[in-house]
Amino acid sequence: MVGPANVARTLETHHAGVLADGDAVELAGEGEGARVLLLAGRPLLEPIVQYGPFVMNSREEIEQAMSDYQQGALTDTRQ
Repeated sequence: MVGPANVARTLETHHAGVLADGDAVELAGEGEGARVLLLAGRPLLEPIVQYGPFVMNSREEIEQAMSDYQQGALTDTRQ
């Protein structure tokens, strides 16, 4: 469950919830409990374009990312 007791809602496994501005978060797990990943940040207020796993700011950037992926330029080269 996420949210204050009077308006708490259930989040299904592998789902995300977006919370409103505030200074506190209330979470409760039932049965076997819960594992939670909580992220916070300020909105970037930038355009968002998504295609498959790629998220960029413009269609041109998406096309470049797809091209880079197809050419193998996005592979991890760390040793």
